[in-house]
Amino acid sequence: GMADAGPSISALSAGPNNCALEEAITLEMDFTTPRELPAGSWRVRFVADTAGSCKVVELGSTDAQRYPEGPGKMRFHRDSLDVMHLQRAILCNVGLMTATLLDGDDEVLEVPMVVHVTPDSAGKLFRSIYNPLE
Repeated sequence: GMADAGPSISALSAGPNNCALEEAITLEMDFTTPRELPAGSWRVRFVADTAGSCKVVELGSTDAQRYPEGPGKMRFHRDSLDVMHLQRAILCNVGLMTATLLDGDDEVLEVPMVVHVTPDSAGKLFRSIYNPLE
């Protein structure tokens, strides 16, 4: 029933967008949690999944904090989306950036954002992050 409803996202922005793949990344979300999360944090990853393998790059986490019941906000920033060590063939595919809400070690919610990586005419890689709410 409704008592089992978990947290939900009401707004999301991930940017900059349509830019060089390795540029800085800022992710901001408004969310609502139906119960207090005493040790809430967000873990952000880049996941490149190809037929042969799945590569996961840990981008980082927000500091643990208490999220009271009701509306909350998160912000994650990293100076570079540094996934350039992955092979081009893996990057030039559909990747995912995932933001996972944790309470301690328990995964409460995962927000997947599709990332298209495409080379321009000079071979430079550009990213386009799709907002799952749109």
